[in-house]
Amino acid sequence: MKFTIVSHACMYVEHEGTTVLIDPWIVGSCYWRSWWNFPEPDPQLVQSLRPHYIYLSHMHWDHFHGPSLRRFSRDTKILIPKTISRRFVDDLRWNGFFDITEIPHGGSVELASGLELSSFQFGHPSDSAVVISDGTTTLLDVNDAKFFGAPLAQIQRRYPSIDFVFKSHSSATAIPYCIEGYEGRFAEVLSREDYIEEFAAFGLHVKARYAIPFASNHCFLHRDTIRFNATAVNPEDVQQYYDRCASELGMASRCIVMPPGSSWDDRDGFRIRPFNYAMREEYITELTAKYRDKLEDQYAREAAAVADYTVFENYFKHFMAGLPRSFARRIGCRIVFRTRDPQGTHCFVLDFTTGQVALGDTTPDDIVIDTPALILNDLAAKQMFSAWTPSKRMTIHLPTDSLRPLVLFMMFLDYFETGYLPLRSLLSRRVLEVSTRRHRELRAASEAALRYLYARHLARVPLKPKMFFDKPPPSA
Repeated sequence: MKFTIVSHACMYVEHEGTTVLIDPWIVGSCYWRSWWNFPEPDPQLVQSLRPHYIYLSHMHWDHFHGPSLRRFSRDTKILIPKTISRRFVDDLRWNGFFDITEIPHGGSVELASGLELSSFQFGHPSDSAVVISDGTTTLLDVNDAKFFGAPLAQIQRRYPSIDFVFKSHSSATAIPYCIEGYEGRFAEVLSREDYIEEFAAFGLHVKARYAIPFASNHCFLHRDTIRFNATAVNPEDVQQYYDRCASELGMASRCIVMPPGSSWDDRDGFRIRPFNYAMREEYITELTAKYRDKLEDQYAREAAAVADYTVFENYFKHFMAGLPRSFARRIGCRIVFRTRDPQGTHCFVLDFTTGQVALGDTTPDDIVIDTPALILNDLAAKQMFSAWTPSKRMTIHLPTDSLRPLVLFMMFLDYFETGYLPLRSLLSRRVLEVSTRRHRELRAASEAALRYLYARHLARVPLKPKMFFDKPPPSA
């Protein structure tokens, strides 16, 4: 077996003539020119890719990247997790792919003699991990998923000996970074150190031979988001912490930083592409200059776009109609989308006390979200607000220090777009089948909630959310 890190969350696996490509974002940018591969993939490597199979872990655009997918033959076999909604299948068909296999949670596909691929789902919106094994070497790619408890134990029982684990190690969320004046306001926010510790805890818990920092190989170039490069976690810092913890625990597990272009095979071992992460700022400056024309074109398109209230209203009327009143009361405030275009400033108001969608103005008690008209139009027309938060293409004005209404709003949007809302949509054989196979998540969530509440009761202070593993790493 051989695998090659291609880009941000993209990996190419080869075994005796059979090839699998995972989450290909291999060209251009995503999220309205916000995200760019860091470092960029080798063009010759990209040109050489000839996958028999493509596995897509979930629908975020840095994993399901349309321009990258369309570089491959429409006859390529596509593998995806079977979720409660058929949205995944529908979007692939829209892109011209029809040879699609949905893998049930915990299910496996034999790709070739002795080569097996298994898919495991976790969280909402549905994310997934993929395991590829040839009976000698086992790769576990959890990318963005936050497996713990019984769902993780299910994977470990199936694959007790994991050779490589691939996992993200940096933030990909808008909260709290897009909130004005967030520094010091929110005790429950995860720090860089928390992401590093979580990566180490996971890799050591599964006793991987090697842990690979993965799915965080991106940077920001758009002028509205370039400041967020300061929030990135250096994979070499992850490596130092991980190896120190493994040494203190007396474990042979090691963390290996594999920049895109690096590879491993079962005959020759590692081939690491040199990359100096200490020169991050200089590299980003070079990329910004390299793609100046594309960025300027994006700025011009955003400046010229006119907000389409009709499309916005149509989307959110369906959302409001599908949101149970008890859920709306938990948000319990107004959320205002404020956008500016050549015709002026517009405020699109979602009132969760009345269930109304309207044009209006802001009040001091509103949560106000500023975003460009072009992006707001895209989100509503494509029904992909779940792709919005990773982009960080927003500025949030939060009138209180409570994150709850904002977090709930973002969560319910994800539920709506992934088929969990309206609740009547859950009354189907497909939903029953998918949910039954994922029953372990309910147990894990209950155990985590009880541990969290008990620890909070003892400490009497707000606690940051943590993953719960049997053997957390020692503190640095």
